[in-house]
Amino acid sequence: MAISVGLNTAMRALLTQQAAMDVTSHNVANLNTIGYTRQRAHLEAVSPVGMPPVGGGVEIQSVERVRDLFMDLQLRMESSAEGSFRVQADSLALAEVSLGEPNEGGIRQLMSSFFNAWRDLANAPEESAARQAVIQTGSSFSLAAQRVDRTFNALRDDANDRVALLVDEVNTIGSEIAALNSQIMTLRVTGDAASDLTDRRDLALDRLAQISDIHYVERDNGTVDIYIAGRALVSGNVSNQLYVDPDIANSNYFDVKWTADNSLAQFSSGEIQGLLIQRDTDLPSRIADFNTFVAQIVTDVNAVHAAGFGADGIATGNNFFSGTDATDVLVDAAIVAAPTLLAAATLPAAPGDSSNAHAIADLQFAQNLSAGTQSYEAFYGGLVTTLGTDARDTRAVAESQQLLLAQIDGFRQSVSGVNLDEEMVQMVQYQRAYEAASQIIRKIDEMLDQLINRTI
Repeated sequence: MAISVGLNTAMRALLTQQAAMDVTSHNVANLNTIGYTRQRAHLEAVSPVGMPPVGGGVEIQSVERVRDLFMDLQLRMESSAEGSFRVQADSLALAEVSLGEPNEGGIRQLMSSFFNAWRDLANAPEESAARQAVIQTGSSFSLAAQRVDRTFNALRDDANDRVALLVDEVNTIGSEIAALNSQIMTLRVTGDAASDLTDRRDLALDRLAQISDIHYVERDNGTVDIYIAGRALVSGNVSNQLYVDPDIANSNYFDVKWTADNSLAQFSSGEIQGLLIQRDTDLPSRIADFNTFVAQIVTDVNAVHAAGFGADGIATGNNFFSGTDATDVLVDAAIVAAPTLLAAATLPAAPGDSSNAHAIADLQFAQNLSAGTQSYEAFYGGLVTTLGTDARDTRAVAESQQLLLAQIDGFRQSVSGVNLDEEMVQMVQYQRAYEAASQIIRKIDEMLDQLINRTI
């Protein structure tokens, strides 16, 4: 074998070990880079050259990311479920807080104060202070009921606004992935693995999986196609867009549609689906139950009150509440202006009669809800308990999903994350190989010197 062949082999070894060291340096530099996947230089022996055939040394066959595709798939599947439960849990927690239970300003306490004020009026029907107390507690209950209704509807509005923002984010991510697909495909043709660009795409896929349930397929050319409920969001370097369209039949809340044909986009998991559940199913049901509760109180109190007589013994037929349910309930303006119109009596011209005030106070325990099986307090208590239980259970599921995600991500990081100890070992190995190749070049140099300068 010619000495030059050995020299070329040693030189190739130097360049290869140096390039491998560069890969290790790149890993260390990105130790704290979110979404970075550690890379490994795959070394390969060069085919023999010359006669007799002797190996031609070493070269870098490829530089590839160390990635577990199964862990990626599992993480993204669980991310969609976590996103759905998380947004539902947040919404339910805010709805629970809005009821103010069991604080003094809660609906239950205000309702009790209202009926107790009627009992106080029954004990002193001729005292103006007792009449003012009934009006005041009735107003407090009415305003609190309106506040709860506004808060519940505000949560629906917020969910609707967030759906629009998430649709914009999906479109942005889809366009980004389509552009990355194009760049990765171009680099792959040149033999470049495009590892850093692929990391960026994987990070975008992770976020997209939180927003919506997705299915994706990686093609041989390095591109990734992404599907939502069977419809392509990204196909190669083309991104298909979504948009939001107000639905008149649903209080102008947004439908999510595909721009291509205006068809409804379907979601089965992810943050968008969680928000749609809260906006269109969960919160409307709770609002309806709460309005049923308030409307029954309004109806019952007004019916008894209208049959009674005011302090003048003449006025009849006056409603205590205006409005119909939690959306607009208030103490009637006429009664606020003239407390003497409060119908504490059931008999005309009987100033000391308080039987009507007793009748209204007794409504507190009447079973007028759920087909005559529940009192106001029992019905409202069931509403509060159900909301609290659902909020707790949904939060527990969300936290369980978060723990599962953390565990899967831990496994993924153990494979893909940069480990300084491991990188240091690799660095020492490359360094030693570089030093050995340098020694070979030195020895070949001595051989050449002996051959050229010292041979007589």
